[in-house]
Amino acid sequence: MKRLFYILIVMFASVTSTLPQYNGKDFSVSVNYNYTTTSKLFLQPNTPDPLLRNIHEDLDAIYSYSAEARYKISESMIVGLSAEYIKKTFTNTNFSLGGNRVRMNDGYKVIPLEFSLYYLLPFSTEYFKFFMGGGGGIYFASHIRDLGDVHVQDDGSKVGYGIHVAVGMDYMVNQYLSIRGQMRFRDPEIDLKSKYSNSIVNYEGSPYLLSSKTFPSKVNIDGMTFTIGAVFNF
Repeated sequence: MKRLFYILIVMFASVTSTLPQYNGKDFSVSVNYNYTTTSKLFLQPNTPDPLLRNIHEDLDAIYSYSAEARYKISESMIVGLSAEYIKKTFTNTNFSLGGNRVRMNDGYKVIPLEFSLYYLLPFSTEYFKFFMGGGGGIYFASHIRDLGDVHVQDDGSKVGYGIHVAVGMDYMVNQYLSIRGQMRFRDPEIDLKSKYSNSIVNYEGSPYLLSSKTFPSKVNIDGMTFTIGAVFNF
């Protein structure tokens, strides 16, 4: 992943300043709808048993919303800052309560904040702006778990860090509006720490005792993210 990022940087550095401009507009804001192909939720990431440590839930087909502001700092170079809201849950039937298997809502929430550097590609035209780029991000995450009348709350989860690469195209409808299609790859792993909101849960009319200790989990968003968005150029 790092090698790919360095290769992209070298490629970007070779792009000249003769690329088509964004029709005289330097600043843009986009609102986007995203589809991420795959992710993983590890429920026992700190266990000494390597087999249990690598067991995970595959949480695929993730839909999310994002927004990004971009500013053209030269004829061919653009910087961007984006924020996204990602949430994915599933019905977990592998949890034991009072010796019985129960059903609960399990999953994660992730908020990526990513800084990117983009370059317009030489074959861009007046109406089609092709770009590629990369950058780094920080990822705020929390575990989601709803069991009966109890949920979990964050108890000191770490902030995740990572890099990403992207390629995409803007179609200029007019000088103020464009449509964006983009593909992005990232692979952050975020360590989570959570605890139950109450030590007693009422499940199907019966009370059960829950652990009051903090428990770990880990989320890994490792799929391709495809984006479609509307861009407003200023």
